[in-house]
Parts: sequence; structure tokens; C-alpha cells
Amino acid sequence: MTLFTGLSAFPLTPTDDEGQLNFELLHRFLERIVAAGADSIGLLGSTGGYAYLTPEARKRVLRAAVDCVAGRTPLIVGVGALTTDVAEELARDARKAGADGLLLAPMSYQSLTDEEVFRHFEAVATVGELPLCC
Repeated sequence: MTLFTGLSAFPLTPTDDEGQLNFELLHRFLERIVAAGADSIGLLGSTGGYAYLTPEARKRVLRAAVDCVAGRTPLIVGVGALTTDVAEELARDARKAGADGLLLAPMSYQSLTDEEVFRHFEAVATVGELPLCC
């Protein structure tokens, strides 16, 4: 299996009118992706609204997805965060929860140097111990 090839489907992370996660709808999205035969699922990517969810909410979404998908389709989980320590925490959690790979989009309010970006990606890749897509 080559994790980062083919079609990766990126589902929305659905919430209700109060902003609470809608796990039933997430389950339906994921089941449709699996049934459609996507090569992987990009959970909590840019369409997943990850930047607006707390780390705890992101962990709950991940666990719901791992339970739903049950290894039928590789799961690549977004772990981008404003700080390296939070991204590292999310990467560790993704590995422990059963993710197959990590998606790391750098988030910053100010421009980072090449060295800062490199160190951020290096730190997250090291603690995540999973294939990383940047």
C-alpha cells in the first residue's frame, strides 16, 4: 500500500447549529467514502474545519472515524496546529488511536523562516512515527 497516492477523500467535520460535533452525520460521510472506494480518507483536513476545533474535539472526531472505518480505508489525519507542542500532541494521539498517516499543514499568523518550518515538521514527524504528508 502506498498511502499518499490515488484519491483521498476529505470529509467535512459536521456540527449542529450550536457547534457541537455531529457524529451520526460524520459516520454517514465516512461510510459513503468507504463504499465509493476512495484510496484514503483525509480526516480533519482543510474541509474538516480542524482549525476551529479544540484538540479534545479533534481527538473525539478521530476516535469516531477510526471506529467507523475500522481499517477498511487508510485514514490520514490532519494534525496542524498553531504551536508545535499541540501538533505533536495530536500526532501522538493519532498514532495511538490507529491512524495510518498524518497530514501537517503549517498554521501561522506571521511568516516563518525556512528553519522554523523545518524544525516544526521534523518535531511532529518524529513524535508521530507515521508517514507524513505536508
